[in-house]
Amino acid sequence: MIRKQKYQLGVAFGGGGARGYYHLGVLKRLLEMGHIPKMVSGTSVGAIVAAYYGQGFTVEEILQAFEHLTLKDFLGRRFSKEYLVDSLPLRKILEETFRVQTFEELKVPVKIVATCLETAKEVVFESGPLAEAVLASCSIPVLFPPVEIDGKHYVDGGVVRNVPVNPIRNYCKRVYAINLFPVPETDLAYNKSIRYIADRSIFMMFHAGATADLHMADRVIENKGMARFTAYDLKYKDEMFELGYNTVF
Repeated sequence: MIRKQKYQLGVAFGGGGARGYYHLGVLKRLLEMGHIPKMVSGTSVGAIVAAYYGQGFTVEEILQAFEHLTLKDFLGRRFSKEYLVDSLPLRKILEETFRVQTFEELKVPVKIVATCLETAKEVVFESGPLAEAVLASCSIPVLFPPVEIDGKHYVDGGVVRNVPVNPIRNYCKRVYAINLFPVPETDLAYNKSIRYIADRSIFMMFHAGATADLHMADRVIENKGMARFTAYDLKYKDEMFELGYNTVF
């Protein structure tokens, strides 16, 4: 069923871990240009940005919420047979800074994509508890623990849909897709390290999960310079923000 496109502009924020600082740079520039998203969707770190934006946070307020978060915050957690590191640091930030508890309280409509382990299908959250849906969408398989919601277990939405254009396509007259995993201009040299293998595997998974949605968008916003950053390069957050802000629209 084709729904009436009642929103002028929708923005789909893609997944990509620490690369999400690029989202904030892009969002700041869009708002300054008068391109105001009236509906947003997000996967993984994109879910975080979408959720904060939907509550009415400014870009500066979102940056402030995460200004002290580092990779070390995650590495001190105990290993489990289900995951490598705990998502408790992220959960704590969301619980302490979110202004609302549910989707129904949002100022701007938000759709969050996660992947259900039991059904092996994507689930689009748009009602009920907000923080749990965001955590589910951010739970990279094996790295973070799955999130249980109503008896089902959810992991990162990027497994199936990394740039969620489809969930908002029929609601919006125009949709911008922000892609954090552009194809690099040159091949990357092989590096015998777990970090390299993990990062390249994440790139391939997320890129494959975004292709169809990128074709649905009216505009794809990306910067090939982002290819040099990994999904956990928090120390380069300022550089990624600047790349986003200075991307040519």
